[in-house]
Amino acid sequence: MHAMPDFHEKKGVIRAIAFDLDNTLWEIEPVLNRAERILADWLGRRYPRIHERFTPADVLAMRAALLTEQPHQAHDLSFLRRETIARCAVEAGYERDIAHEAFAVWHAARNQVEPWSDVVPALERMKARFRLATLTNGNADLGVIGLAHHFEVTMHAGALGYAKPDPRAYISLADALTLKPAEILFVGDEPHADVVGPRAVGMQTVWVNRSGAEWPESLPAADVSVTDLDELTALLEGKL
Repeated sequence: MHAMPDFHEKKGVIRAIAFDLDNTLWEIEPVLNRAERILADWLGRRYPRIHERFTPADVLAMRAALLTEQPHQAHDLSFLRRETIARCAVEAGYERDIAHEAFAVWHAARNQVEPWSDVVPALERMKARFRLATLTNGNADLGVIGLAHHFEVTMHAGALGYAKPDPRAYISLADALTLKPAEILFVGDEPHADVVGPRAVGMQTVWVNRSGAEWPESLPAADVSVTDLDELTALLEGKL
């Protein structure tokens, strides 16, 4: 764990803790890989011409073209996935509407995540002292996952209209909590989205580094670096 010298003084003003989700509360890559396989199998059974017509590289190219055409939708990962499937469906001779059912199949698999073992105990302990919130660029459903009851505020880039590290995302979070940014501690794994972005608007920051990665030398460091939420909880409780 690495903490800035004045963090113990600053933590007295913290009233809320906001969390990123993917790769902060659970590992996402295996989940996404499994969800892609489930969707591919489902499409292969129900709409085989899509599988015959498009390789995975073709689908990525379709998504890239969509992003070029509609860059204002870059924040909305759900839209991008549904629309990409819809366009593939049309080119393969199916109705656009199958994209909604296909997305539901993928999204159900995407939400079959297992939080790291430290997460739920840490949230329960933190909730006794702080208001808890989430801000994610992804499309996880905390209700389906079973963690929604821990958080007072849950925000997604797709609904906000802008994604981290856009300053408006963090300001919207502070507004939803009716707090000043300085009263919020932002916790996440991604240097730009979860440290540089919230820090730029005045939030305190925690980098969750579960993999032992090196912090990018070109970026200002987080207020605190921890390997898991147990370390963060101990720090907040004054045990470190």
